[in-house]
Amino acid sequence: MTTIENQTDDTFFDLTKKKKSKNRTNRGTRTEQPATANSTNNVAEDETKNDTTGDNSDYTYDYLINRAFEAIYESKPSTTEQTKCTLMLPPIQVGRIGTRRTAFVNFALICKLVHRQEKQLHEYFIVELGTTASIDKNHALIIKGRFQQTHIENVLRSFIKEYVFCKSCRSPDTLLGKSDRLTVIKCNTCHSQYTVASIRKKC
Repeated sequence: MTTIENQTDDTFFDLTKKKKSKNRTNRGTRTEQPATANSTNNVAEDETKNDTTGDNSDYTYDYLINRAFEAIYESKPSTTEQTKCTLMLPPIQVGRIGTRRTAFVNFALICKLVHRQEKQLHEYFIVELGTTASIDKNHALIIKGRFQQTHIENVLRSFIKEYVFCKSCRSPDTLLGKSDRLTVIKCNTCHSQYTVASIRKKC
């Protein structure tokens, strides 16, 4: 709009030189044509980009949630005072296998997010639920018995409170291991180290 108004003013005030005014008008017209072509090309490019955008409609909600949390975990943003006591976990996925077994589907992802070995959570779930369990080829925890999602969440919450959060600074960025036959938690945030009760193994 500004360019068009300027051209109209020049033509209006240059009445004594009609030829030059025509040339100016023509030049103004010529300068507008490439701009129109460029804008058309830009629109075409935008449409092409929109058309080439991948369609994620084939992915399930659970798959996209898991991918999002994996991306958050791998990016490892800098720790702040606000996030020290926060541990972001996706919803627990629980399924039924027949009538006598329960599958903790995203068991492997949860272990990865809390920096714990699958064996450690496996042993804890066996003891707390008072049953037997195994890890299948897809790294899902297959538990003998029928358990609701709330049961699984309560056991996981108990494990995180006891064996993940640092008791000094409440950071979840900790490691669980053995030292001189004792179970030890080392905090990567405040660098504290302390012993905890060993995870009981079911006989």
